[in-house]
Amino acid sequence: MRKVLLVTAALGGLIIQEAPSFAQGFRVGPGGVEIDDGRGYREDREERRYRRMCRELRDACENRDLYGEEGQGNCRRYRRTCG
Repeated sequence: MRKVLLVTAALGGLIIQEAPSFAQGFRVGPGGVEIDDGRGYREDREERRYRRMCRELRDACENRDLYGEEGQGNCRRYRRTCG
């Protein structure tokens, strides 16, 4: 009986390991739990965040006189980050 239970547990472990339902990825971080189903939503969101950051840095660099900022910090950061 002990051998049957051991073989059943081993077989169950192999089946679960190969199950396609576990093809999803998940991440636990400061924003909570995120499930990645492989459709690329996360990459799109990161790309939009990157473009928005570059747009804001470019605006701060070009209009630093209007915003009352001095120095080249925003322009340097814009060139370094966004190329």
